[in-house]
Amino acid sequence: MHARRSRIRALAATLTATVIAGAAAASAASVPRTLAVADRAELSRLAQSYLQQRADLVTRPAAQSPVPEPPTTATPSMRAGLRMEFAALVRRGRAYQQADGGYIRATVEVKVNDTAVNGRTVSLHITEDTRLYHPLTPAQVTEGAPEYEEYALAHTLAFTRTPSGAWLLASDRPELNDGDLAPSTQVTTPRTA
Repeated sequence: MHARRSRIRALAATLTATVIAGAAAASAASVPRTLAVADRAELSRLAQSYLQQRADLVTRPAAQSPVPEPPTTATPSMRAGLRMEFAALVRRGRAYQQADGGYIRATVEVKVNDTAVNGRTVSLHITEDTRLYHPLTPAQVTEGAPEYEEYALAHTLAFTRTPSGAWLLASDRPELNDGDLAPSTQVTTPRTA
């Protein structure tokens, strides 16, 4: 009788382990390992919009306006950190305007270099190419004055997918090394979620 109970327990343990392993394999199979083309395009659009907003904050129009709210397409903790960043960028834009006229507009392009999918989180490795335009006349530009300041900066942006399927920016890690001169649109390393 004792041997029979031991065999039943062993069989039950084996069946339980098999069911758990099967459920784990099925769950792992349902988590996408690659990013759909539509999702990649959407994340690229969100990255460009976020970085454009940062660049716009150091321009003359932003210096004359109240500090805008961070994007609603960011996690709550990211938005909280960005409020401080955005206020600092507007102050910087105002200082530029007082010093030499500042920047009159900005254009931002984003190139997606790579993506990494981990469940509901995607790391987007991008290069930001930004132009900050000086308040110059066409004659000044023709005479050789630089029309804009341009920089390229690599970033790793993390996005999380909500249960409803929306993507939210969770972190931004610009690739700045100690001693690097940060571009005008980077006050500090942006906060993360």
